[in-house]
Amino acid sequence: MSAMDVTSNVAETTNPATTIYVGNLDQRVTDTMLNEIFTTVGQVVSVKIISVRKHNNFGAVNYGFVEFADPRVAEQAIQDMNGRKIFNYEIRANWAQPSANINPPLQMTKEDTTNHFHVFVGDLAAEINDEKLAQAFSEFGTMSEAHVMWDPLSGKSRGFGFVAFRDKTDAERAIATMNGEWLGTRPIRCNWATQKGQTAMPAPQPGQQLPYEVVVQQTPAYVTSIYVGNIPLNVSQNDLVQPFQRFGYVQEVKFQADRGFAFVKMDTHENAANAIVHLQNMSINGNVTKLSWGKDRPPPGWQNYNGGFQQQVQYGRRQPNNNNAFGVQRQLANGYAFQNGNNMERQW
Repeated sequence: MSAMDVTSNVAETTNPATTIYVGNLDQRVTDTMLNEIFTTVGQVVSVKIISVRKHNNFGAVNYGFVEFADPRVAEQAIQDMNGRKIFNYEIRANWAQPSANINPPLQMTKEDTTNHFHVFVGDLAAEINDEKLAQAFSEFGTMSEAHVMWDPLSGKSRGFGFVAFRDKTDAERAIATMNGEWLGTRPIRCNWATQKGQTAMPAPQPGQQLPYEVVVQQTPAYVTSIYVGNIPLNVSQNDLVQPFQRFGYVQEVKFQADRGFAFVKMDTHENAANAIVHLQNMSINGNVTKLSWGKDRPPPGWQNYNGGFQQQVQYGRRQPNNNNAFGVQRQLANGYAFQNGNNMERQW
């Protein structure tokens, strides 16, 4: 198959018995690369990747369609490739069009959702994947797409996702009905997702807090450090550790009370975002603190990739790293490390 054939559009009328949907694709996966992967199963007729980046301003993953010459090969490809990792993303393979073997609410058809109504779903439990998210929202008639956002470094869910609807009324019902409902082991939060072309969220007024879905996207996924400003001179390590440990594992605390600020390093980006949202303007010994993201040095292999932060890895394989995901080589048994020094910088 020539490069021109590989990059050509999938025919508008594809054979439903030979075409499969491939979701959760890293932005770096190309038509040619996807063709090479699925050719290992059998003869590929055409490949087309749909760029989600064209449709919204989130660091979303792409999806695509692969058409085979033989329906038996297509079925085998679903069995062999569903769950396989490419660039540390676990891809989803399923039938692209109606099949007797597919539960209709979970079908992912090749449909342009650019003009659909998109709902943000936050606080997702770790076990929630695309299929479970789609199943949860399938009762709202015109659902057209559901996907969970994944961290390319850890391969784990980032704790939020997006669901699209053809009908605005269904999207409104989904937000009203599902907000606060339990999905898996956690209650979820639902709100409108902001897309390109829509009115941007106004700047917060003094005392107004940004929502989680905004805070979590302000910095790359490897950043777990929180800047805590306006702390009093008599602050202690326990004054800082106790409120933050309710939101996750506190890896390290650095503060310089005489300069009025400190840094708290959490275990994950999502836990840090939750702490920023919920502890903003908290009082410590009479001082109202201001929280924002600190700066962490990126782990080895990260680069600014097409405006988003991605891990630079070999195709299908992560680079070895002796540090943990945060570049920290040790943790103290009591749950946090403590440092008080004069030569502190905001970038660790």
